[in-house]
Amino acid sequence: MKKLFVLLICLAMVVTACACGATNTGTNEKSASDSTGSGSTDTSGNTTAVYPTEVNLSTTATMVAGDTLTLSVSFLPTDTTVKNVTWESSDTSILTVDENSGLMTAIKSGEATVTAFAQGEDETLTSSCVVTVKSSSSDTSIRPADQTGDFSVSKKGDVAAYTQEGNIYTITAAGEYTLKGYLAGQIVVDAGDDDEVTIVLAGTTIAYDQNSPIYIKNADSVTIKAKSDTENTIYDNREAKTVDVDTQGEGAISAKCDLKLAATGTLYVEGNYNNGIHTTKDLKIQKLTLKVKAVNNGLKGKDSVTIESGTIVVISTGGDGIKTENTDLSSKGNQRGSITINGGDIEIYAAGDGVQAAYNFELNDGSLTVRNGSYSAYTSKNADVDSYKGIKVKNELNVNGGQIVIYSYDDGLHADYGTTLENGGTGAGIININDGTVKISVTASSSRYVSGADAIHADNTLNVNGGVITVASAYEGLEANVINITGGTITVAATDDGLNAANKIGKTPSITISGGYVDITMASGDTDGIDSNGTFTMTGGVVISRGAPNSSNSMATGLDCDGAAKITGGTFIQLGARETVLTCTG
Repeated sequence: MKKLFVLLICLAMVVTACACGATNTGTNEKSASDSTGSGSTDTSGNTTAVYPTEVNLSTTATMVAGDTLTLSVSFLPTDTTVKNVTWESSDTSILTVDENSGLMTAIKSGEATVTAFAQGEDETLTSSCVVTVKSSSSDTSIRPADQTGDFSVSKKGDVAAYTQEGNIYTITAAGEYTLKGYLAGQIVVDAGDDDEVTIVLAGTTIAYDQNSPIYIKNADSVTIKAKSDTENTIYDNREAKTVDVDTQGEGAISAKCDLKLAATGTLYVEGNYNNGIHTTKDLKIQKLTLKVKAVNNGLKGKDSVTIESGTIVVISTGGDGIKTENTDLSSKGNQRGSITINGGDIEIYAAGDGVQAAYNFELNDGSLTVRNGSYSAYTSKNADVDSYKGIKVKNELNVNGGQIVIYSYDDGLHADYGTTLENGGTGAGIININDGTVKISVTASSSRYVSGADAIHADNTLNVNGGVITVASAYEGLEANVINITGGTITVAATDDGLNAANKIGKTPSITISGGYVDITMASGDTDGIDSNGTFTMTGGVVISRGAPNSSNSMATGLDCDGAAKITGGTFIQLGARETVLTCTG
C-alpha cells in the first residue's frame, strides 16, 4: 500500500505540473472553455463563429501516376464552423494539388508532401500527408516481359501423357511437364485421383479468353514451378465475371485439388475474370517471386493458404488480397479456413480486406505489408466491397514473430466473435500478439471516425504478451471486450481512446496490465487515454497516458472506467489531461 501511495502522490504532481495553468478542483467537471471550443461571441452573446484548434489529414497516401485523389480533412472541435482550407504540394513535378479544392493529380513516380492550411482564431493550423506516387500497373517492375517463340510441352521420363486439340493441351497422368514459349490457349490437368502432377514454367506466356489459362480439373495435387532465372506470365483475358458458371475456372490459375507454387523463378498472374490464383483445396507458396493482379481476390485457397517463403506482390482492384472460405473439418480432422505465413516478403494492395481468414490467421516469420481501400493505388473506382480491414479473421489471430505493416481504411487487425462456423462452433474473437512487430495506420477520414476505425480490434479478447506495437493513427488504438497486457512495447496515437474495453458482446469488459510498456498520445478533445467500460487492474508494467502536445484542448482523462480501478504495482503516469484525477464511477 505504501508503494501505491507514493505512486499516486507523484502522479498528482506530474499532472498538476502539466495542467498548463488549469485549476485542479478535484472534480470531474469540465471548464466552459472546453465545451464551447474557440468560437467568437458578438455583443448579444451569440456565438458567430467556431474556429478550429486542430486540423488533421491521413499521414500517408499512395497513388498511381495519372490518377486523382482528394484527401479527407477533419477538424477539432467537431462543431467547427470556420473551415477555410488551402493546399500546397512540396514537389509539383511529382504531384500537383488544387489550392482550393485539394484535388491531387499524380504526375510521375516519387514522393511529395501535401500540406493543408486552415485558419484558426489566432494562428494558421497545418497538417501534412506524405504521398507516394507509383508508376502505372503496366510498369515492368510489376509485370515482366511476355515470352515469345513456339510453344512446347515436354515430359520428364516416360512417354508424354498429354493430348492436344488445337490450342488446348490436356495433361492426363502423373509426372513432370515443362512448358516453354508463347501459348494463346489453355493448359488443362485432368489426371487420376491419386496422380501428383508437376508443371515447370521455363519461360512461358499463356493467355486465354475462353476459360482459365491453367485449369486443374482433377489430380491428387499439382505443383507449379517457375524455373530459376526465367520469367513467366499467365493472362486470364475473359470479361469480368457476372454470374456463376460451373464449367468456368474461378481464376487465371484455377484448381480443384491441393495446389503448390514453388521454385525460384518469377511468375506473373493476371486475373481479369475473377480471382488471380484459386483452388478449392489448400494453397501453398514457397521460394518463388510471385506477382498477382486480379479484379477480385488475388490469392484464394478455400481450405487454407500457407506461405513459407518468397517475394510476393498481390494486387486486388475490386476484392480481397488473400482469402479462405471453408470452416469445416477435413476427413482427417484438420481444421479448414486458416491462413499461415511462416516467411517471405509479402506486399498486398486490396480494395477490400488485405487478408480475410475464414478461421485463423497466424504470422510466425516474414514481412507482411497491407494497403487497402484508398491506401491502395490500384483500387478500382467501381469496387463494390463491404469490408476494408487490414487482416480480418472469424476466429483467432496470432502474431508470433515477423513484421506486419498496415495502412487500412478500416480496422487494422480484426477478430470476429460469435460467427457461426461450419465445424459446429462459433468464432472466438481473439487476438494474440506474442512477438514480432506490428505497425498500423488507419484512415483519418471523418466518415471513418463515425464508425470507429481501430488499429487492433478483437470482439472478445486481446492478449499482448510481447512484441512491438506502433499505432501511428486510429480512431481507437486497441479495442476489445477484455484487454490483457503482460509484456511488449505499445505506442499509440489515437483520436478517441488509446485502449478501450468495450461492452459489445454481453460480457463484463476489463483491462488488466501486469507488464510491458504502454505509451499513449491522444488527440485533443473529449478523449481518454484508457477507457474501460468495466474494470481496470494494473499490477506491473509502465503506462504513460498523455494528451495532445502543445494544445490547450487536451484529452479529458488518462484513465476512465465504469467499474473498479486497482493499481497495486507498476507505474502509471498521466500527462496533459483536463481532468487531473483518474475518473472512476465504480
